[in-house]
Amino acid sequence: MASIRQRGKDSWAVIFQTGEGADRHQEWESGYTKSEAKARKAQIEFEEARGIKTHIINEDNHGLLGKAVATAQEKKAAKAAEITPVDKQAIKEIENSDKSLLLKPFMEEFIRIYGAKKWGESYYRSGINLLNNYVYEYWKSVPITKFTVKSIDDYYTWLVTKCRAASGEGHVTPSTVNDIHKILRCAFNKAVKWQHIESNPFLNSTVPEYKSKVRPALTPNEIERVIEYTDRPNDYNLFLIHCAMNLAFAGSMRGGEIGALQWDDIVDPQRKILYICKSIDRVDKVAIAKVAKTDIYFTFPSYNPRAKSVIVLKNTKEDGGSDRNAYLPTAVYDKLIRLREMQEELKDELGDDGYYDYGMMICQENGKPIMTEHLNRRFQQVLNKMGIKPKKGDEQYVFHSIRSTATTYKLKISGGDIKAVQGENGQKDAKMVTHQYSRILDEDRSRIADIMDEQFYGRKDETVDDELMQAAKANPDLFKQFMQFMAMANSANKAG
Repeated sequence: MASIRQRGKDSWAVIFQTGEGADRHQEWESGYTKSEAKARKAQIEFEEARGIKTHIINEDNHGLLGKAVATAQEKKAAKAAEITPVDKQAIKEIENSDKSLLLKPFMEEFIRIYGAKKWGESYYRSGINLLNNYVYEYWKSVPITKFTVKSIDDYYTWLVTKCRAASGEGHVTPSTVNDIHKILRCAFNKAVKWQHIESNPFLNSTVPEYKSKVRPALTPNEIERVIEYTDRPNDYNLFLIHCAMNLAFAGSMRGGEIGALQWDDIVDPQRKILYICKSIDRVDKVAIAKVAKTDIYFTFPSYNPRAKSVIVLKNTKEDGGSDRNAYLPTAVYDKLIRLREMQEELKDELGDDGYYDYGMMICQENGKPIMTEHLNRRFQQVLNKMGIKPKKGDEQYVFHSIRSTATTYKLKISGGDIKAVQGENGQKDAKMVTHQYSRILDEDRSRIADIMDEQFYGRKDETVDDELMQAAKANPDLFKQFMQFMAMANSANKAG
């Protein structure tokens, strides 16, 4: 099968597979009009139906179909050769200007000087993909000195209304446009400092609004249920998720940090201290060679010589800002010891040829590493078996949401000690704790409502004092707000 995708104002690409076996790969043919792209797509699908694996335009072999595509390309070439006086003047201006000020060469220079030093590998890789997919083709012949606020606004409108997303599903989302805007705004700020332009037009452009979605999270009671369900020391796969969940909840660990844990990271068995300093990730070979802020501690062997990426253990954040000690509860530590015993049994059973011993704590049955997406998939499979589903209309639960629930729970039991929880999470900014992760559980809100109903609205009974004491211990901040409200209400009543 082949598909077509819009890549610029009047440019379409045809995507298809060519070759056989190990030589089979994806091809992108760009520069077609929409009608030409449709004709080329039809030709490729016609060839595939006849068992042809290598798709080359050939009128002799494909008759009228090949002739139609060839004719379309000839017309396109002839049209490109017809240059109007206005086109000639524009080309002359570009040729006479510094070609490095065209967007693509400028961005390549910006990334070489700035991005490679300031960006992490994942941001570098995603930034390059955004530029290649949505930016360069649209602005390919426009110098950065010709960018205006109006032309940028038109570009953002085109992205969300006409440009197909690289995934092939719908148009480009406002979230993606905001990511593009951040890169270009930063680059044009640098262009001002380099004195290429006088002002940055991206500072006054209108970016499509979007609201980041808050993923649903399991309650502590639901997490307890799942932990009990997976506590099966005779089933390695279930017990593996059991231990991973305990690490995420008790240690406030990210999926990548859990997947990167090695048994040597238990730095103090007596005090049950785990040192978190690595993250597992799949990285692009080309990108990792150019990025300065990513430290690679270990590269797993690749069994595909043509692979463009490799799995590595790298630093948790670009500046190591998430490195920290995790103080594990005794129950969690004991679970990990049992997991290690199970892995030793698997080593004996599979032997040196069947077990890949990298010293990983959370790993597959054969010792190979587990990526974050694999943890997430296994976690969701368990939830499906247990019948635990999010509310209608909400997105799926993800493994990372355990960390969110843990943050809220730790805020409660610590009496709102934000700094302590921030240290547990390995976050630079306390706002990440209070704004992004902290959630007020429904049971807390319900308890406060019950106390108000009994204390303020007059339906008192003998348990009110006990309820107030329990609420004060469970959530001092909410209780304090309630008491302030009660004091204000009493003052108002007296004044009345």
